[in-house]
Amino acid sequence: MKTFLILIVGIVGLFVAATAVMFVLKACPPKGPWPVPPWCGRTVKEEFKDVLVVPTNLDKIIYPNFYKQAKPTNITVNDPYCLIEAPETVYPATYLGDYSLPQIKGAPLPAGITRIIGLKDGWMPHPNNNTGCYSFGYAAMKEAYEKTLRRVKAIGAEKITFTNYVHLSNFKSAEIDVSDKAVSEKDLRFVATKAREQNLEVILYLNLSPGEEKVSLEIPSASWLSALIHNWEPFVLDQATIAEETGIYAIMINHFHYQPSIKGFEDAYQNEMLALLQKIRNVYSGKVLLMIEPMSDANLGKLDTLLKQVDGFIYTPFANILQYESDKTVSVSRLKTQYLNGFANLGRDFGKYSKPIYFRILIQSHKESLEKGWIEDGFCIARGGDPCYQKNLDVDFSAQAVAYEAMMEAMC
Repeated sequence: MKTFLILIVGIVGLFVAATAVMFVLKACPPKGPWPVPPWCGRTVKEEFKDVLVVPTNLDKIIYPNFYKQAKPTNITVNDPYCLIEAPETVYPATYLGDYSLPQIKGAPLPAGITRIIGLKDGWMPHPNNNTGCYSFGYAAMKEAYEKTLRRVKAIGAEKITFTNYVHLSNFKSAEIDVSDKAVSEKDLRFVATKAREQNLEVILYLNLSPGEEKVSLEIPSASWLSALIHNWEPFVLDQATIAEETGIYAIMINHFHYQPSIKGFEDAYQNEMLALLQKIRNVYSGKVLLMIEPMSDANLGKLDTLLKQVDGFIYTPFANILQYESDKTVSVSRLKTQYLNGFANLGRDFGKYSKPIYFRILIQSHKESLEKGWIEDGFCIARGGDPCYQKNLDVDFSAQAVAYEAMMEAMC
């Protein structure tokens, strides 16, 4: 009996040791009836026709000549939707779109312009089956983040923006569920630490999602607005404390997503935000930034003290830049003129404060992006009987390239 028990213990010990080695090496056992470790998943092969095979190493791409000379081909790819990184990426040749890819003019950007990459405001700390991938939770998300940082460095960025968010739990009473953060404290510390290891500074964006609430873009009253800011305060101060301890470069004081115009409520807004700003300063020594979209059409004279005391402004150029234009021409010169007009208005209203302005550029690669603007791409939205209408958009990389070139030339 003793020998039998020793044998059992030995077999179990051998199994544990073998599993540990497989985990470290990310090795997988041969196919069979036995359980498959979570890091192995399932291999899916899919054939693609009339696609472009493009290296992910930017040093191998001479722009725009590479794309002008690329020829469509057919290829079979393993796990095409589940790869975090690969030496090559594959997409339909039609994705290049209808316009000529523009030459880059004025590069590099002037030294006074900081290069920042905004990371998508999504963080999935649990197994996620939206893509059909057999992910293993935190490890997959963190691995994707770390490899994204390397790509960020490869294209010359100096900072990243990363977003945490909470949601409204009762719109009528302006209540916010600050306990249900998208990114936990542990994960936010991980994000900041890994960025610092890559010599990337972090700007922490904050987002207030409507959640399941039906919201109005009309502020009900000054007292309601004051209550909203009071209920927002615990989340901001919590994030500011973590930001101080992790060396995060800057933090946003207000929020995007739910961001109604404060026109008519300037006094209440300034008073509440100045009080919040002081509380943030008490726990955080970094930069505090104000998103200016809620000031749209507001009396900026009544917000002058607040605008003087924050450290910078976040500005989102109109993504639907051609929506109300009779001339829908997509060209660098046409779009550059449109962007310059927007910049002139920005300078008129905020230039006197001599503070840095952080451009939050939302230019997507679908054919109608310059007319219809930003379309949510992180999860499916039902529209017109289509359960996920975003999957049926016409992709056009060239329209995006033209718009970005116009934006960069306007900045220079």
